Amino acid sequence: MMNRDFFEMMALIVIGIIYHIFLILYFYNTRLLFFSLIFYFAIILIYYYNKKKVVNKYMDFINTLDNSLNHLINMDFQKVSGLQTLDETFNSKVNQKILRLSEIWQEESLQGLKEKENLQSLISDISHQVKTPMTNLKILQSALVKGHISKEEKEKLLKSMEGQLDKISFLLESMIKSSRLEIGLIQLNKIPSNLFDTIAEAIAGIVVKAEKKNIEIVVDCPESYILPHDKKWTAEALFNILENGIKYSPYNTKIEVKVERWEIYTKIDIIDEGIGIPEEDFGKIFQRFFREESSYDVEGVGIGLYLSREIIQRQEGYIKVASIIGEGSTFSVFLPNDL
Repeated sequence: MMNRDFFEMMALIVIGIIYHIFLILYFYNTRLLFFSLIFYFAIILIYYYNKKKVVNKYMDFINTLDNSLNHLINMDFQKVSGLQTLDETFNSKVNQKILRLSEIWQEESLQGLKEKENLQSLISDISHQVKTPMTNLKILQSALVKGHISKEEKEKLLKSMEGQLDKISFLLESMIKSSRLEIGLIQLNKIPSNLFDTIAEAIAGIVVKAEKKNIEIVVDCPESYILPHDKKWTAEALFNILENGIKYSPYNTKIEVKVERWEIYTKIDIIDEGIGIPEEDFGKIFQRFFREESSYDVEGVGIGLYLSREIIQRQEGYIKVASIIGEGSTFSVFLPNDL
């Protein structure tokens, strides 16, 4: 840098000498030569002063940029500072990009922390949910091996063990589904499909359970109702809500499925005559493994509604719930009418 400045200055001096020799030879005026020399060297000094000022300004810019990038690398987002140059437009653009980069990295950092917390919560939830059936299996296995029991009692124990294994299998299958949905391994394919057929598919999975409790299922939906949705996963979401309604409904009641087209969304109401949900739990029931205290005597793991919400949200829809204790609940599923 210094060698370059030196040669640049020498070149200007040589040019100046040649120019002033020309003045002497052409005008032969010493006063003109004197003022010309002063003016010329003043220009050189001003040029180098301004050049040094600009260089210093840009060196400050580079140092500040370097420090800001180091703070970003170290995720110390509060210390990312603004940058100053002589060009305000350039200054504004670079500042905007640096601050945007800081925001993106901060969001990524928070997202990574959130994912880590979710993973820890998931592991804790799985451990808690598997613990009870595993303990039951150990007790049943111990009774089966050590005890002198009749054939009938043995069959009863084996059936109980099968029930506990089914519970673990269902839990793990549900966890795999929810995890694959969360991390995007499952891609939902929204295409115009017959909603009536999707509802029928969901109902087919719970007919036997409904018949056991003599629960009537009534559907109010046009048979040719076309709506963009993922047929398989939407049926899964509706099945979970319907199954939940059957679990918490008394014998000899009714579940209604009503479809209504709104301007932007199609609303699917699933109305039961069950025990109802406390208002303070409306938001909690969609959390993974949440179970309301009064429902502990009902078989379940508390993941069905969580899965339903995940599936509907990934189709740009949402679920609302309304309920009255002792009278029943209404789950309203909203799906967009357009792709």
